[in-house]
Amino acid sequence: MRVSTSLSFGVLGLLTACGSSPERKVAAPSPAQIALAAKAVPDDAALAAVYDRSCKSCHALINTGAPLTGHGAAWKPRLDARGEAGLLNSAKAGLNAMPAMGLCADCSDEQLTALTRFMATEGK
Repeated sequence: MRVSTSLSFGVLGLLTACGSSPERKVAAPSPAQIALAAKAVPDDAALAAVYDRSCKSCHALINTGAPLTGHGAAWKPRLDARGEAGLLNSAKAGLNAMPAMGLCADCSDEQLTALTRFMATEGK
């Protein structure tokens, strides 16, 4: 029973890992932006593998609350408010429903920054 309860909380935590602050109101992504986010991957193969296992589950799907990959309007307020260093700190510490390290416990600061740049680039 104890293992089952722990497992249940772990699965619940992963399912709620996507999400963002409700006060962030930006224009909804267009159908083209949604389609792009679903298929976008970084050009670098190693970074693409990290994105696929750690970021894509929230940042490539609409209605998770996470800013969509390539949807610049969703990323701009975050970059304006915190800058790249602040977004790195948020990724490392976790923010709202995003867990610490954004589900990438083995990512370096450089990888997290590169992933953020990739996701925040309009139309990437």
